[in-house]
Amino acid sequence: MSQAHMPLPYRDDVETIPHDEADDIQTVMRYLREFLNNTQLKTHEFRADVHVKTHGYARAELRVLPNLPDELAQGLFEREGAFQAVVRFSNASSQIQPDAVPDGRGMAIKVYDVTGEMLQVDGTGGPTQDFVMINHPVFFARNVKDYLRLEKIIAESDENLLSAAQQTITAGNWNPFYWHWHEMLTAAAIVGKLPAHPASQTYYTMSPIRFGNYVAKCRVKPIDDVQTTYFDLITKLATESDAMRLVLEETLKNQELAFEFQVQLRTSEQTMPIEDPTISWPESESPYRTVGQLSLPRQDISPLRSQDAFKTLAFNVWHALAAHRPLGGINRVRRYAYQTSANWRRQQSVDT
Repeated sequence: MSQAHMPLPYRDDVETIPHDEADDIQTVMRYLREFLNNTQLKTHEFRADVHVKTHGYARAELRVLPNLPDELAQGLFEREGAFQAVVRFSNASSQIQPDAVPDGRGMAIKVYDVTGEMLQVDGTGGPTQDFVMINHPVFFARNVKDYLRLEKIIAESDENLLSAAQQTITAGNWNPFYWHWHEMLTAAAIVGKLPAHPASQTYYTMSPIRFGNYVAKCRVKPIDDVQTTYFDLITKLATESDAMRLVLEETLKNQELAFEFQVQLRTSEQTMPIEDPTISWPESESPYRTVGQLSLPRQDISPLRSQDAFKTLAFNVWHALAAHRPLGGINRVRRYAYQTSANWRRQQSVDT
């Protein structure tokens, strides 16, 4: 690796925290609770705020590759080994809708029995390392203030993400040069994703995390093509509202699925910001590099066997090793948003 593209070391002051961010986060939580309450009144269910429709849970194994170079042998990936895991495939919307409707899709990974210093956030994480990803490389809000504007509109008017982004594009400034075009277009790109097999897509953390002595973003990329044909997917999308679940079930009954787990190390302060996850880090300056393989063996993931067993499972980017602490303002607000949403959903488990 050339000197110009050496990974930058992690420092405790790598984040830049605005003086009023804590107040903004509390306001976000107020609007989030308002949205969750309004949803419960309409649906009579204690739903999460996003990823409310699950396509399936699957048992998995994350195998760390041997002989990784020092800059990649960090945290969970410090030494060769295998970890048991659970993977959840889902949509990204706050609404339950037919799978033929364009939407972002998510992959969440919970890696069990990790060792090392853990972050203490809500007392429910246990020794797990969670990765929460979506099939788009960047987030739709730059910082907590942008996120707050969106959350306020969603809570008060029950708008979806794209509509809320369109309404906040001016941010009170009528000079088009200062409008939030970038955020609106990112939101449109996420919610406009055309349907595809959940196991055929690449998923990204979008925002950075600490990677031991360095900083990185992560992604999961399919190794092999799925055996399900495109025609089969289209047929199910035309006739079944849960087409993604059905094709995923059929695929895992017939084949193992394998993904590369990759990291992109931060090599530039200028082009790879910590506090703006709407910016894609240039792969020309730091390509994604494989540190492990995520394997989903052949299995039955029908709801009776999997979703009931895992329905109370909570994925949280802050269920993590200290060596992989989430970074940036969006992750700092997610620390409270995930906990608020998980506590809300647990009420349904208690009531039922």
